Amino acid sequence: MSKCNEIIEKMYNHASINKLLSNIHPIELQEDLKQEMAMVLLNYDCDKLLKINKEGNIIGFTLMIIWKMGTLQRSEFNKVFKKHQDFEKAYQWMKSIEADRLDMGIVQYAKRILEDKLLIDPNEAHESMIFQKYIELRSCQKVADYFGIPRLHAFKIVKKTRQELKDKIKKMK
Repeated sequence: MSKCNEIIEKMYNHASINKLLSNIHPIELQEDLKQEMAMVLLNYDCDKLLKINKEGNIIGFTLMIIWKMGTLQRSEFNKVFKKHQDFEKAYQWMKSIEADRLDMGIVQYAKRILEDKLLIDPNEAHESMIFQKYIELRSCQKVADYFGIPRLHAFKIVKKTRQELKDKIKKMK
């Protein structure tokens, strides 16, 4: 077995890596992310990997790979979720790796507020649809392109709706 493969196997079974992955929810994502992490390391330049290991930075480097796979919109891991339209799982997963746990009661409350806006009147429905698309695409420009509206309009709607949600959630607590 090559030295690089030994390093990758060590990272695959490392307690710090497994501890981080055990906090990932939904649980089905844990093994997928671990496999993706291993694939990234296997495709990385072996000499660079050996150097990082020799400098004692391999654990931090591997943790950074996991973080980037979960948070960068252009990462393959996120593209899989977007391709399958499983945005709620992707959102839960990304939030689960942050230090503060996401209160799913608040998420459900915010979801209800957005769903209720769909029924109030056409203007409220318009705001809800734009904001929900923003949650999905994470970019006002992409929302504007998707709906064929000005970017500034999308930005104003997102800002207004975000503030409404914050205010209502504060009142809830």
